[in-house]
Amino acid sequence: MVVFTYLVSRDLVETLERKVGFELSKRTKRGVNGLEDRFLQEFWQYIPPNICRLDIRALNVSQQIQSALSQYKFPVISLDRVYVPNAQDYLEVTRQTNPQTGEVRIAERPGSLPLKEQAKKMKKYKKIILVDVGAFEGTTLLDISNLLSKEGVEIEEIVLGISSNDANSRLKEARKVTVLNLFNFYDWIELRDLIGIDGRNTGIKNGRREFIPYWENLCKWATISPENREAVAKVCKRFNIQLVGRLWQEGYDLSKLGRPVKYIGK
Repeated sequence: MVVFTYLVSRDLVETLERKVGFELSKRTKRGVNGLEDRFLQEFWQYIPPNICRLDIRALNVSQQIQSALSQYKFPVISLDRVYVPNAQDYLEVTRQTNPQTGEVRIAERPGSLPLKEQAKKMKKYKKIILVDVGAFEGTTLLDISNLLSKEGVEIEEIVLGISSNDANSRLKEARKVTVLNLFNFYDWIELRDLIGIDGRNTGIKNGRREFIPYWENLCKWATISPENREAVAKVCKRFNIQLVGRLWQEGYDLSKLGRPVKYIGK
């Protein structure tokens, strides 16, 4: 019997420090970790009881990745700054969502060079280790690795912290791959997306990054049943208010979080 896992990555502290650029005090980190605990206590009740409910700390995955990378002599190129803070270089890649239609395309992160130009810059490394936090389907990694290959960059190996069994099989048909944590996913969500300090990127408007929080489309993006959608959205928004309120009280520049926008698509 196949056991499916609903995995939540506990990544709020790492996101705020490594992606947003906040310098969190120890007291603030403890408070954010406590908020994660309370959120998950409420969230898990909305996941079917026959599903394995698992949370994993981003710090632990990050340490696993760093340990695995220590054996390689080739430059490490990462697709993720939150989980891999010490790579030689980064490809700023995202899945950009059109808020009007829901159409998704692979694109550069807001404010970064076009993907083709980023790939050209990687030619200086000749042979690399390509690393990312993980893969759900594997299609984005395949597209990026093929783009690098076309620019003459040889990928010695792909290293992933987390992957579905399906993505792992798909990637291994084309590349040498090491995965540190394998799952049969019911779903895999990063907590920052549920709590609404990140989500589906939509681009930049008036100089600020915009994104769609997952509470805008919980059934499709987080595999929440229709009958639980409104209740889960309320939980997500309530904890967003708690987190953002704490950051505001402690004097952090909330504009760095970006601007959440509505999802108009079906």
